[in-house]
Amino acid sequence: MKRTGYLALCLVMMLAWVLPTRAQSEVENNAYRLFYAEKDPMAKIGLGEKFLTDFKESTYRSPILLTILPLYVEKQNWAKVLDHAEKLPSELPNANANAKVSIYTYAMAAAQSTNNAAKTVEFGDKVLATDPANLNAQLLVATTIPQAMPQDRAANEKAADLATKALAGVAQYFSQAKPANMTDVQWRQARAEYDEQLHSALGMIQVNRKDYAKAATEYAIVTKSNPKDSVAHFYIGFAYQNQTADASKALVEAIKAFDAARIAKAPQPDIDELDGKRQILQDDLQKKMDNAIDEFAVSVAIGGPLEKQARTALESLYMTKHNSLDGLDQLIQSKK
Repeated sequence: MKRTGYLALCLVMMLAWVLPTRAQSEVENNAYRLFYAEKDPMAKIGLGEKFLTDFKESTYRSPILLTILPLYVEKQNWAKVLDHAEKLPSELPNANANAKVSIYTYAMAAAQSTNNAAKTVEFGDKVLATDPANLNAQLLVATTIPQAMPQDRAANEKAADLATKALAGVAQYFSQAKPANMTDVQWRQARAEYDEQLHSALGMIQVNRKDYAKAATEYAIVTKSNPKDSVAHFYIGFAYQNQTADASKALVEAIKAFDAARIAKAPQPDIDELDGKRQILQDDLQKKMDNAIDEFAVSVAIGGPLEKQARTALESLYMTKHNSLDGLDQLIQSKK
């Protein structure tokens, strides 16, 4: 599963070149013609930056900025992309909605590429302020918040809402005919990647809420689509591990109640009822522990960024169940 990877349905943006309504000076027109005709990307960037410096009121500023930003993206000059986006209110005070969405989308991608979660969310919010149904922004904000802001309850609620909306948007987008340049396999894979990212985000949100049953459900959707997603397997194991702790507490209380009833010589039907409850909880605990062990074993077998954490948790649970680590390596091997 790609972690907060920047997937854009419409990354290539078409720019409309329109004739300016304000009268242009000949010097300004010549500078624009020189910029427009330049083919070398770095030279074009230089001419564009000079134009933006020299002609503060020009109506050519918008098409020039919207041309040099994707060039900066191609060069992975994220600092310049972010700088122009930060200065947009002063650099293009009359920017139209399309220009704002384009520029803030580039900035959102730049922030994500530099692992700047706060700026990713900030620019994503700016895209959504102009275009609330923007799927790219919904996706990136929804997948960034749960990882970067796990304790921020309001932010996680927003992320959950955006992820849910994005899932609906993805379903709608992929219900249309695929592009001619994509195979059926590529089209299905693209859809799966979006769904996996969004269900992973919803899973992490549930982890942050400590609703481990729902977290396991969301991550199970991911592993059904991509059985080799080691991170999703880890978090399913983590969810079961936490449910095991809760089940263990419930079992201890049930055993206490059962023992107290026997000591007090309670009516046999009452004792039998408590014994049945104890057995149900015992079976539930064992099932959750087995599920956690299996999921952590799969995560270790696949490898990935959480392999070390998965092995630590796996060894602890395995030792609790078997009082030994004998057979653990064989279990891991069987999951490969």
